[in-house]
Amino acid sequence: MESPREGSSESGIGLIRGWLCEAKDVEIQIDSRPRQRVGYGTYRSDTRDECGGNVNTGFGYTVNWNSFGDGDHILRLFVDGEEFERVTFTVTTLGEDFLRGISEEYPLRNFPQPGRDVRVRWSEPHQNFVIASAGRNTSSIPASSSPSRSLAAASPGALESPRQDSFESGIGLVRGWLCEARTVEVQINNQPRRQVAYGTLRGDTREACGGNANTGFGYTVNWSSLGDGDHTLRLFVDGEEFERVTFTVTTLGIDFLRGISGEYALQNFPQTGREVSVRWSEPHQNFVITDYR
Repeated sequence: MESPREGSSESGIGLIRGWLCEAKDVEIQIDSRPRQRVGYGTYRSDTRDECGGNVNTGFGYTVNWNSFGDGDHILRLFVDGEEFERVTFTVTTLGEDFLRGISEEYPLRNFPQPGRDVRVRWSEPHQNFVIASAGRNTSSIPASSSPSRSLAAASPGALESPRQDSFESGIGLVRGWLCEARTVEVQINNQPRRQVAYGTLRGDTREACGGNANTGFGYTVNWSSLGDGDHTLRLFVDGEEFERVTFTVTTLGIDFLRGISGEYALQNFPQTGREVSVRWSEPHQNFVITDYR
């Protein structure tokens, strides 16, 4: 299990993720809540050698950490009915499950090294801050356009992240839901299509999907590996294009930044007189909220 890790700090919309060479059923349990099914079989080329050539080894489960409340929590990972791993992590919220209608941007000085700056921007879909620029002019924000939805996409569903014209950075998640699908794939730019695990529990889709709640999909991606600038993602369902969005990636110059630490206080967020603290997290390759007052 790659995230969350033992002793990690979590905030906003996150991903329980990792890989398994072989599994029939993958489930997670947080605290004493019921076990939840996790989609398994996402493409992970980095597991090829370890898993005897098998690359469809990834699992991922989208979670709103805010819904668990501030403080320490325990996550248990079950594989084919047996406990596989257990970790304790800490959640920091902004006092509610989903913060709406807020927009703010802050400079973080001397990160990731003296003389360099990054700017972080609040992202409502992520319920967290994302890196919007790193030592470059923020005027390169792309012109807004509309996402493309295929007429062949008859089954209800949604690509929730990335969104059209969103900013992405660090380790992120292509996520959404579909009432019905046999195969789900994503294609970024001109790269090959990649299989995406489908069937994660999404109780919020039960009404829209005629009682079906196992509708979630998620695909872990290191946005930094795509490079700075604009990129296009296409979602395919049962071989047909379902949706297409363009988004902007900001990197820190390398695919995976190691051995760096940094913590910053952001004043007057999410409202005047309040303050949040953000800390660099190597597993997330991004900043996470660690305090709110």
